[in-house]
Amino acid sequence: MSTYFKGLSFFIAGLSLAIIFSYLTEKPKGKGEIPILTTGRPELCLLCHKERLQEKAHAVEMLGCSSCHLGNPFTPNKALAHRGMIRNPSDLRYIERTCGQPNCHPGDVKKVRNSLMATNHGIIVRLLKVFGEEEVLRKYPNIKVSDLYKSEKLLRESFALDYFRKLCGSCHLYLEKEKMPDFLAEKGGGCSACHLEEGGRELLAKGIHPRLSKKVPLERCVRCHNRSGRIGFTYQGLYETSQGGIYDMKWVDGRELVKIKPDVHFKAGLHCSDCHTRDEVMGDGNFYRNIALALEVRCETCHHWNLTTEKGKRLENLEVRNGKVFLRGKFSGKLHEVKRPSERCQDRYHRRLTCSACHSHYMPQCMGCHVRFDPRDRHFDKIWARERKGLWEEYESYREIEKPVLAVKGDKIVPVTPG
Repeated sequence: MSTYFKGLSFFIAGLSLAIIFSYLTEKPKGKGEIPILTTGRPELCLLCHKERLQEKAHAVEMLGCSSCHLGNPFTPNKALAHRGMIRNPSDLRYIERTCGQPNCHPGDVKKVRNSLMATNHGIIVRLLKVFGEEEVLRKYPNIKVSDLYKSEKLLRESFALDYFRKLCGSCHLYLEKEKMPDFLAEKGGGCSACHLEEGGRELLAKGIHPRLSKKVPLERCVRCHNRSGRIGFTYQGLYETSQGGIYDMKWVDGRELVKIKPDVHFKAGLHCSDCHTRDEVMGDGNFYRNIALALEVRCETCHHWNLTTEKGKRLENLEVRNGKVFLRGKFSGKLHEVKRPSERCQDRYHRRLTCSACHSHYMPQCMGCHVRFDPRDRHFDKIWARERKGLWEEYESYREIEKPVLAVKGDKIVPVTPG
């Protein structure tokens, strides 16, 4: 036997003896034999933690608790076992040590961190330009949300960044989950912002570990995509009124909504992820400066029967059958026939028109939008998760739902909305 294997054998034997001695002397609350994972590794966390997992990919008998949550699985002492433990393994601050481990999802770490959902680069740049603070942008040309957590000086220098962290700063992946008050508590948390099913506390109380899911439902997307153009609302057939009148339902933050005609894709039962790709949402590793550069799916991708995205990637849920193209719903499994545009859409008079320029029923139009800053009052800072000096307030004259205004963008005619 080589010196290496002899040393390894002695190490494993010594570790096993140390665990057994610790188990016998610490008198753990849990009862039973020392739990052994299918990998052969002891996992004393399972002496106390009996939560049932609802998914096979992260089976507790294979991974235990410490593979994801870290801590020390070799001691029954609660204080020692929980030392260095991470409550949310998908938090982007620690993700290399958890989800990004070599045998898990290492390829996704860079992609997610560079995604616009993590960087918010496009939003931050727009605010800096609106506030006339291009100097900040010259100093930090690739500025992103994670920079704001590192530099107190950077935050103090800019009104635009102060505005962002107090009014806009709750819709990015670096936000620490369950640290915000009220409805904001479910936002953020890295991968768990999208992939963790809601009601985690209630499930744990029943002895069930919160579930992770590959399929992200529309409701999870709309948790963040409900401001500016209100795309998450309009898609479902909901319109945010000017408030204070008759309404059909209230959003989680108290905003009043009325029901309107939904998008044809919503009526067909399609979720956001049925059309938008993994790389668009989670990132493809590249640093994009705005959403237009990151998007690779257009109406034409499906309706011109291209089958591939703008970046040449095959859409797996598009199928060709009997000379027709169908989109398979990722949730329902249902096949939806994809219709080709009429000849009128493709004549020379319509070439510059985007599909949405004609086919968008309406868009929210908020008029007279402006903001006010009061340095004497206080506002909840969503970067530092505490009250700080300086209150921002938004106002608008009125809001209406109407046919979208058209504008020229490059060589195309597109619908636009304020915000």
